[in-house]
Amino acid sequence: MRIAKLDLDDAYDPQVHDRFFELFDWSEFTPEELSLLPTVISMGGDGATYDIGFGALSRLLSTTTPIKVVVLNSGAYSNTGGQASTASLTGQDSDLSRFGAAHKGKQEDRKELGLIAAFHPTVFVVQTCTALQGHFLKSVMAYLNHNDSPAVLDVYTPCQAEHGIADAAASRHARLAVESRVNPLFVHDPRRASDLRGRFSLDGNPDADKDWATNTIEYVEDGAIKLMETPLTPADFALTEGRFKKQFRRLAADAVGVPVHEYIDLSAADQLGKTPFVWSTDDDKKLIKMEVASTVIHLVHNRRKYWRTLQYLSGLDVAKLDADHRVELEALQRQYKEALDARETSIDSIARAMSELAASSSAPPSGGVTAALTPGGGAAAPAAAPVAAANGSAWVALADEDVAKCNNCKTCYQDLPELFEKTRIVVDGVTKEVGHMIPGALARVKPTPELKAKAARVAANCDAEIIHAN
Repeated sequence: MRIAKLDLDDAYDPQVHDRFFELFDWSEFTPEELSLLPTVISMGGDGATYDIGFGALSRLLSTTTPIKVVVLNSGAYSNTGGQASTASLTGQDSDLSRFGAAHKGKQEDRKELGLIAAFHPTVFVVQTCTALQGHFLKSVMAYLNHNDSPAVLDVYTPCQAEHGIADAAASRHARLAVESRVNPLFVHDPRRASDLRGRFSLDGNPDADKDWATNTIEYVEDGAIKLMETPLTPADFALTEGRFKKQFRRLAADAVGVPVHEYIDLSAADQLGKTPFVWSTDDDKKLIKMEVASTVIHLVHNRRKYWRTLQYLSGLDVAKLDADHRVELEALQRQYKEALDARETSIDSIARAMSELAASSSAPPSGGVTAALTPGGGAAAPAAAPVAAANGSAWVALADEDVAKCNNCKTCYQDLPELFEKTRIVVDGVTKEVGHMIPGALARVKPTPELKAKAARVAANCDAEIIHAN
């Protein structure tokens, strides 16, 4: 193409150009030329990439070769019998690796290939799952259009037989793996910024600023359907899959049970005599408590540690510090105003009393007392202006009475998780999943132009047309 252009311009000079084009290769292509190349994809499971081919993969990622790598991550060697791989989760059973009921499942922690890849030079990394369609499609398009360096797409891929789930449950369990922090979403784009916080994005994860998202359990009590909200931990995820079946049993009636999310924060001394559990329901939809084995408790610790690492890399800890600092400043401003108001009230009272005393004693009036009580001898400082609301008027709204109209198109909580979350409600005696605004989110989240634009898109794409944006 370049030679043709030079020829058409009658500018081709063999003495000048032949040597260059003899050694010319893809590393000297312009971005426009790179975009014309066919996409070269290497596709394999977690066995081929996490384990057997890891050395070759690392060598590739250390170069600038724009090859795409797709990892279908089922957490087991699904094609050869289901042996455990380094992508397998702590505590899971895998075919050809279990040896009796006393075996506690896989003991090693999972390898985090996505993070390892991200810390190679200039590698574009996407960790996603197809159950969250918005994140998956948007991220795959960015992944395919990245031509500057290698790119890795790690897709959580449930294997029904190996995970012990129903054939039709793959999408639901893939979503649950994200929501429980077992397999969080993230994107690492080396072109986005020079610092880590700018390169890592956790968009698409529910309640990204918290340790755990929220789980809603539907149960029956006194013949009526009721809902209970609990933190959604990896133990809640593990309870739903056959590969962790041996790690759970009904909590004994005389046991001192502590919910898993509270138990893991207790000291070793405080854990003595207590049994961790997660809430579930029996065949009659009655609430029950399920005891959690120590191996799954280790899994919960490990997954929270990994999630907190991602939060740190994406700068959420800094955002939280900024938010906390803003709250502290607003509290100090209120305290200052209250103190100033109280001071002025005291000055007025003293001045009034002195004036009355002077009048009763026929002494000449004087402003000396007031002046002495005012800094600099001048007029008292005016009261501080009330602190304006940080975000001004509401810039996106979803009325509580409209939530029941939601048809769960997923647009709001997938595209704008800063403001919206998925929840479950009861409508006319039937439960349904809906999106709703996170309580207090508008007061915490600064309405940047980018977020306001996202809110406008969410409002425009809301199937039920119940979200409105300014």
